[in-house]
Amino acid sequence: MKKLAFLGMDVHARNCVLGHMDSNGNFLGNLRFSTSEQNIIKALKTIKAKEKYLAIEEGNLTYWVAQVAKPYVKEVISSDPKKNALIFRSPHKKDKIDTQKLCRLLRLGELKRVYQPENDDRAIFKAAVQHYIDLRDQQTELKQKIKAMYRHWGVVSIENKAIYGEKRSEYLKMVKQVTIRNQLINLYALMDEAEATQKKAFKTVKKLGQKYPEIKEFQKIPGIGEILAHTFDAYIQTPHRFADKHKLWRYCQLGIIDHSSDGKPLGYNKLDRSGISELKALSYRAWLAALRGDNEVKQFFLGSYKNTLNRNHARLNTQRKILATMYGLWKRGEAYKPQLFLNPSEMGVV
Repeated sequence: MKKLAFLGMDVHARNCVLGHMDSNGNFLGNLRFSTSEQNIIKALKTIKAKEKYLAIEEGNLTYWVAQVAKPYVKEVISSDPKKNALIFRSPHKKDKIDTQKLCRLLRLGELKRVYQPENDDRAIFKAAVQHYIDLRDQQTELKQKIKAMYRHWGVVSIENKAIYGEKRSEYLKMVKQVTIRNQLINLYALMDEAEATQKKAFKTVKKLGQKYPEIKEFQKIPGIGEILAHTFDAYIQTPHRFADKHKLWRYCQLGIIDHSSDGKPLGYNKLDRSGISELKALSYRAWLAALRGDNEVKQFFLGSYKNTLNRNHARLNTQRKILATMYGLWKRGEAYKPQLFLNPSEMGVV
């Protein structure tokens, strides 16, 4: 029996292809089979090796396949296909070729990993938060459609909140065309249904979040309410997945891209767009909410603005500080203290 086996699996709803490479880099071929739990297990068992390492490209089926495969391999690596340039940019994009290249990148340790939830509870909690966010976005889209339809038919003077609430009947009367009015009534019905479903969805989120004590600590930070606290916890899953706060910032789209050649900068520094936009938006909403009161987060922002003389830089510093504070107290298992924001040395560039 061979000691090591490097496996790459290309997964689709109907079929899977499993590639096999030995420790010397010799590709030993592919297995093709229909997608099912039984067939995945059977294919993995056919590979005779003491230690098996399996790489899968990130996709809708990845978490399920990883859970099925875990008992039969040493480690499952979920990889980002966009980062695996050897695969993603190849002119020969075929499953059998992809699996061979996945095996090769896995053996060389050059795969860009994508974090997977450690257990079903965490995966379900994240799915619940994503469902809530999806319903929120549906409401936003419906509101935009309603406003656009009013303006298209000549109702241009609109109060943003009133049009969706207590004054909607008054706005409907301004639309002379009966067919268009009925369309607006239908859109209002969809919006109301999405709002009611969203409220139910957040009740589920709160129930699932009760087992994670760090969420209550997050809510002690000015600007971090229930929704933002649960969202951060669900997306991050565990603070130990990041080596330091700089890795966290990059995941939250707040890292800096610094291009240079021969020690000379190439263009201006800018934010790295890779990562989760929802977490960047979370930190922005927290900063915005904190500015409405007199608190340590606002003091940090004002101190940073005084040091940088740039409102955008001060805002980004504060967003990063909010995220770093949540990450730090979670990782250390500590209670939140306002003093975490009151260190003058951190009010420049974080």
